[in-house]
Amino acid sequence: MAAPLMLAGCSGADGVRPGVEQALVIYSSTDRAQFDEVASAFNRIYPKIAIRYESLSASDVYERARAEINSGRPAVDLVINSAMDLQIKLVNDGYAQTYASPEGAALPGWAVWKNQAYAVTSEPIVIGYNKRLVAPADLPRDHDEMASLLHRRADAFRGRVAMYDPKASPTGFLYITEDLRIDRDNWDLVAAIGLSNPQLYSSTARMIDDVSSGKMLFAYNLIGSYALDRASRDPNFGVLIPRDYVLIGSRVALIARGAPHRNAARAFLDFMLSRAGQAAFSHHGMIPLRRDVARDDMPIRAGNARAIHVGPSLMAGLDQSNRERFFAKWDASVRAAGAIKTTRTGSGKT
Repeated sequence: MAAPLMLAGCSGADGVRPGVEQALVIYSSTDRAQFDEVASAFNRIYPKIAIRYESLSASDVYERARAEINSGRPAVDLVINSAMDLQIKLVNDGYAQTYASPEGAALPGWAVWKNQAYAVTSEPIVIGYNKRLVAPADLPRDHDEMASLLHRRADAFRGRVAMYDPKASPTGFLYITEDLRIDRDNWDLVAAIGLSNPQLYSSTARMIDDVSSGKMLFAYNLIGSYALDRASRDPNFGVLIPRDYVLIGSRVALIARGAPHRNAARAFLDFMLSRAGQAAFSHHGMIPLRRDVARDDMPIRAGNARAIHVGPSLMAGLDQSNRERFFAKWDASVRAAGAIKTTRTGSGKT
């Protein structure tokens, strides 16, 4: 595992809130490159707070935070994860503390639960493709068209379609189960992807790399912030945003129960939700949650965005019987078709 990111401000009083500790420990599934600007902007306001930022896999964020809090001596203050359901489980099981952020009133209602779990980003879940190798006529415009393409031309795309392995990635499990909640006919898309003998991944970043190189032609259900950022600077990599609907995922933050630096955690949470924090996130393909922050032009049509709500409905996918039913059908649709083994990587944490 890479060494944790350490950010320390220059000398001088923070001058904003009394009682704010001079240290902050964050466990997050967000890659450092996407987080640096937000952390640096925070340190300009609180220059004395030294941030220890540990970038982990979504599963490790959950497991490590849970184990530390259970020990009664947690090191972590703030937990941020793209596996939204695991964050809600932490709240439900009593691992978060309540804090009514003054910035919460500016957020949509679906972004806050019990003043313990806060969405801090909103990101489209997209399809990536290789712009050199995929003909324009083969670009699907929605989920049904992608299923039709792969049914008709399974041989042409055999072994060249990437998607998350929901058994290895909690984030990938969340996205595919949300697809199915929106439209049960998406099982046909899962089956079509299965026919192509997909490569299964545990990381958006690795999928993007393999599509860009031409190893893969399509990648399904990528985190949009990573994909859009790459597309802006990589002529080989393109992004498709389905016209029928586009999932909107979030990174969810909570303050750990027993956090040793709870005031610093509150200050950082407030900053992420503030206009300045949301503007910093927006520079990396993340759509501001706040309506009072300018939004970059995003190709999402009004009415087709489907935000994944922060709240107890996310717990349904973690129910053991629901998971068993899902994976029985998943195995029949994908793994039985001969899917290539999961590609795991330390580059990219979600």
